[in-house]
Amino acid sequence: MKKLLLCAWVLALSGCASVQYGDKDAEARLKQFSAVPGKTSLYVCRVSGFVASGVTSKVLVDGKDIGNLKPKTFVHAVIEPGEHAVQLVHDGINGSSGIHRIQTQPNEVAFVWAGVTGGGWGILTVDNFSSRQEALNCVNEAAYSVTATAK
Repeated sequence: MKKLLLCAWVLALSGCASVQYGDKDAEARLKQFSAVPGKTSLYVCRVSGFVASGVTSKVLVDGKDIGNLKPKTFVHAVIEPGEHAVQLVHDGINGSSGIHRIQTQPNEVAFVWAGVTGGGWGILTVDNFSSRQEALNCVNEAAYSVTATAK
């Protein structure tokens, strides 16, 4: 019983950073998945899961903070077409994900998966979704998160 309480306490303390939610009207517009002429509309969506659920992760695209993720949240950025580096920096646990490189095109709506690998027992990282429908479902079921300076 003591081990169970200790585990619960550690999980509760592991997610100290907060997520700032975006405007609901902006969230509704983003969930229409409209392309931005000449640019790439990038979504990074964190799937739900119990392991590391208390961990908040800052999303960096080419080193720029685009928002924080907890389970069932997404961030969005409009970026130039081309090669980009996407990375998570975790609060409450040491380290970060590896760098996930993506190649984007003009007028593209692109998605990056964030979650725990290994069926929920691996590492908290970023990768590709297994299908476009899985990506759309993740964003549609998630809340929009923004950087602390945005809203």
